[in-house]
Amino acid sequence: MLRSKHTWVGLAVGAVLTVLVTTGVHEFAGVEAQQKIQPLTALDYAEIQQLVARYSFAIDTGADNGYAYADLFAPDGSFGKTTGRDALAATAKPGGGHYPRGPEFVFHYTSNHVIEATAEGAKGQVYVVEVDARERGKALIEDGGHYEDTYVKTPRGWRFKTRSFVHTKPGTPPVQKPNP
Repeated sequence: MLRSKHTWVGLAVGAVLTVLVTTGVHEFAGVEAQQKIQPLTALDYAEIQQLVARYSFAIDTGADNGYAYADLFAPDGSFGKTTGRDALAATAKPGGGHYPRGPEFVFHYTSNHVIEATAEGAKGQVYVVEVDARERGKALIEDGGHYEDTYVKTPRGWRFKTRSFVHTKPGTPPVQKPNP
């Protein structure tokens, strides 16, 4: 009788130790995985938000002949299938895109920016509404959706690694749109 009581106690202690060790290993593995993703600082969030704000200004105005826009991207960054500084600048320079460009042309309005740290830097989404307000007293919503972004920190600060536009029109599957 004494022997079976010790056996049961031994088994119970063994089971408890197994649970504790297994839980500890899983928790340690979770901590290790979390440590690979460095949390963003308040300054990182502010700089990424400014990057996104500068995007709308640069694409709408065509500043610096489109290079203010192109310089928001990492050297190997892309908007959809457009890659490379000169190709990106061409889409934003006055007369180079689908819409007029210039200091008096405002078209892109963004809101509800969400940013999340990743192992490579950060990713984000931001709503965008494209409004044509060239005619005084009238504003026409041209398009809408959201941008899906990946951001990388470069020696020149945070830059877009990738940016794509996703339509959110009811009944229409999301498609990538060329840069307006």
